[in-house]
Amino acid sequence: MGLIKIKHKSIALPKNTKLYRQTYEKTEGIKDVHVLKVNVFADDYGGWFKESMRLDTKGNNVALKELGLSFHPIQTNTSFLAPKTKRFWHIHPKQNEIWTTSGTILMGLIDYRPESITYRTKMKVILSSDKLIYIPAGVAHGFINPNFDPVVLNYFTDQYFVANEFTQECRIDPKVVSFDFVKPEKM
Repeated sequence: MGLIKIKHKSIALPKNTKLYRQTYEKTEGIKDVHVLKVNVFADDYGGWFKESMRLDTKGNNVALKELGLSFHPIQTNTSFLAPKTKRFWHIHPKQNEIWTTSGTILMGLIDYRPESITYRTKMKVILSSDKLIYIPAGVAHGFINPNFDPVVLNYFTDQYFVANEFTQECRIDPKVVSFDFVKPEKM
């Protein structure tokens, strides 16, 4: 965002007020993280139907296959995110996943794959109900539900969940990670 000076008859701001111009440039992305539009159809009663994921006859995600990625989900999970829920940094060593929601969440991602061309790249994503995100193994992620309403998060994984020492969900101490994706970078 760049500082701008404006003068206009119909705008009377307090003295010394600084305005910042919103930029709409694409942010740097993380290799193989994809945010894709999904088909959402309104119904006659004010609700909607969403095609969360389309699979080919072999069980691979069609949209990712078209991008040259192979993702074969074997488990579907659902999380209920209460208003203002925060879940900061976790990472999956081998598990790839797709997330889709019933509402909007703010996500942060960091690439911790040393062989990746985007190693240590940070990324913010606003995930709304008409999108899905593919998160490859080795990319740390966290989120916040900034809303006053709950959000349902459905996610699809290519590893089975286990609640023991072999779990694919590894937490990262948020004090160690210096990326607070909730706060704006400039005010």
